[in-house]
Amino acid sequence: MRLEELIKEFESICPQDWVYPGDEVGLFCGDPKRAVDKVLIALDISDEVINEAIEGRYDLLFTHHPLRNLNGARIIATDSLSGKIYRAIQNDLAIYSAHTNLDFAPFGVSVALAGILGIKIDRPLSTKNSGKLYKIAVFVPETNFERFRRQMLDLGIGSIGKYSRCSFSSAGEGTFEPGKGTNPYIGEIGKLEKVDEIKFETIVPSHLLNETIRSMKTFHPYEEPAYDIYPLENVKSNGGFGLIGTLAKMMSVSDVARLCMDKLPTDAVRISGDGEKFIRKVAVLGGSGDSFVRYVIDSAVDLFIVGELNYHSALALKEAEIASVVAGHFGTEWIILPTIRDILLKFFDKYGKHGEVKISDVEEPIFKTVDN
Repeated sequence: MRLEELIKEFESICPQDWVYPGDEVGLFCGDPKRAVDKVLIALDISDEVINEAIEGRYDLLFTHHPLRNLNGARIIATDSLSGKIYRAIQNDLAIYSAHTNLDFAPFGVSVALAGILGIKIDRPLSTKNSGKLYKIAVFVPETNFERFRRQMLDLGIGSIGKYSRCSFSSAGEGTFEPGKGTNPYIGEIGKLEKVDEIKFETIVPSHLLNETIRSMKTFHPYEEPAYDIYPLENVKSNGGFGLIGTLAKMMSVSDVARLCMDKLPTDAVRISGDGEKFIRKVAVLGGSGDSFVRYVIDSAVDLFIVGELNYHSALALKEAEIASVVAGHFGTEWIILPTIRDILLKFFDKYGKHGEVKISDVEEPIFKTVDN
């Protein structure tokens, strides 16, 4: 499988349309045409992880956290940031990162976190990055319709909620008169033609729109297919940042903290608020939660389970009588790596390839608890 094929498959289920404004994600270095057989998955692009990838002769390093503040920096070997890219290029190692688009995905970080903690998901905490939707309508000769519809829906368009391959068709009569210099599939130059046609309509998310139009023109038998694109006011919101959910049973805040210590790869869990208060309704967010505190307060939950939280955010939650369990950035986000591994392995299977996908052995939590 080529790198560009792997990226295309991943971004079809985790598009860059979902990226939080200002986030830097995607391919940092590498040849999109190169073959990929070995993938190393990690949370961060650290020196240790790059060493592991180089020594293991991996083709691709796939991480959740991207390199921050690269912003077109010059690639210099001795630079602490761009030097990572330099070393990767020197060793023919591609680097790709999926960050806030993976946070937003319906299988993303917070969903994985809720699953490990046994939390029943009610709804997303915030869906403000919901992707824009379009409707495409195209007119196809009746004799070509079934093959055309199948090819179009094979692109992955036509999803509504948990339903896939959704479309609508209606029959009618199309007319056209081929002009000079045309090469009509049906009809003769200078003669009005009437054809039994079927109108095909379906939903297309914005990140697939350009590819859909290109493919539609390839699949369609006509030299100049007639089609319409309609921007829609409704949005696709299968995912979201964080989630609102319900614990499997009533638990104290301190018990939830102990559950996090037991289930997550973390050595440091903190709480704010009344540790003995029993709660059931929770908000969950892997990683940094400061930008989403207002959503948590507005959701009227009893507890916020999060990776990181600053003092002022914790204080605002406390004043709203919402406790916090802060389980560490690493501990609440590393847990998405097995999901990424399983997704990439399915891509290899789809392309009939045997690929090796491994989670890094060298990463561990940055912060440790100091014993008294």
